[in-house]
Amino acid sequence: MKDVGNIMKKALNLILIAGLAMAGLPAGAQELAPNTIWGEVPQSVASNAAKVVLQDTSGRVAATVPVIDGKFAFPDVVPGQYVVVVQDAAGNALATSHGISFTTTDITKAIFDATRVPAAAVVGGGGLSTTAWILIGAAAVGITTAIVIATNDDEGTASPSR
Repeated sequence: MKDVGNIMKKALNLILIAGLAMAGLPAGAQELAPNTIWGEVPQSVASNAAKVVLQDTSGRVAATVPVIDGKFAFPDVVPGQYVVVVQDAAGNALATSHGISFTTTDITKAIFDATRVPAAAVVGGGGLSTTAWILIGAAAVGITTAIVIATNDDEGTASPSR
């Protein structure tokens, strides 16, 4: 019976580790199809972001998608050179990504930084985001739980609560 308990402990450890590993990926990133440019709107402009525009090097609009929960994705993108422009509801540019050299079957993340954010002040002094702190805390709890489970081979007298 002790072997079944050890197998269950190892299975739980693997499930915890897999869950923590997946928690670090952006929501929906596992489901993106090939030929997709995706990304997250910079936090400094997220409250005003309404849509995201994919533009080629001549400035021609290749696609427009809404911002949903601070994220966006352009499916079925043809190979080429692009930038992603975050816009407010009136069509004013809030942020522009680095240039993207996109080839067939790619899944590429659009990258933004503070030096490419026009007409928007960067809020905050840097450091880790709330999401990062939550992930660090969850990892610590998961690792601690795994260690306790792995080292707790006490088969002695059960407590009254067992």
